Amino acid sequence: MPEARRRGDARRNDQLILEAAARLLAADPRTTIQAVADEAGVVRLTVYRRYPNKNALRRAIFEAAAEEAHRVVTGTLARDLGAVEALRELIIGMAAIARRYPLLSVGTDLQPLPGDARRPVPPPMSGAMQRAVLELIRRGQREGSLRADLPAELLPQAIVGTLRTTLRFARSLGSDPARLGAQVADLLLGGFALSDKEHVFDDRP
Repeated sequence: MPEARRRGDARRNDQLILEAAARLLAADPRTTIQAVADEAGVVRLTVYRRYPNKNALRRAIFEAAAEEAHRVVTGTLARDLGAVEALRELIIGMAAIARRYPLLSVGTDLQPLPGDARRPVPPPMSGAMQRAVLELIRRGQREGSLRADLPAELLPQAIVGTLRTTLRFARSLGSDPARLGAQVADLLLGGFALSDKEHVFDDRP
């Protein structure tokens, strides 16, 4: 088998394994490596070659999601978009990642504890990515398209929290998971964005 094809097959298997593990571990933290292999359509040895245990799988899922988020952010910021439009694209992109890796949306009981040495280490790009999003929000505030009376740090937290909650309960809410990104974007940006006719009143003493 040509080397390029072998590498392509390995990447495809890796993606299948991570997505299968994210689904199964989100549903049941007691899921076995064999169950992950069956769900991914590969043999158990293929999983064990890369991920010797479930903690390694969790770490890889979080890191894969962070890398995909980085691509979404850099790709969106490279386009000539206004702050509100760019944020909407980011939210939709983040929702797609969260749908692909449901483990991101479950309770912290399924993730390593903060003091646990096995806790996934965020890739170095995470800090730069967060700063880029905050700068986008601040640009919108300076330009008048986003509310300046709200702290810029509030919106990223609201995005993560709302996506996590709505994706987790999408089925019970009767919502279409594929549309949730756009719906969450409209919900959050509707409260954070300013139209030409809107005015924010400062009610602070």
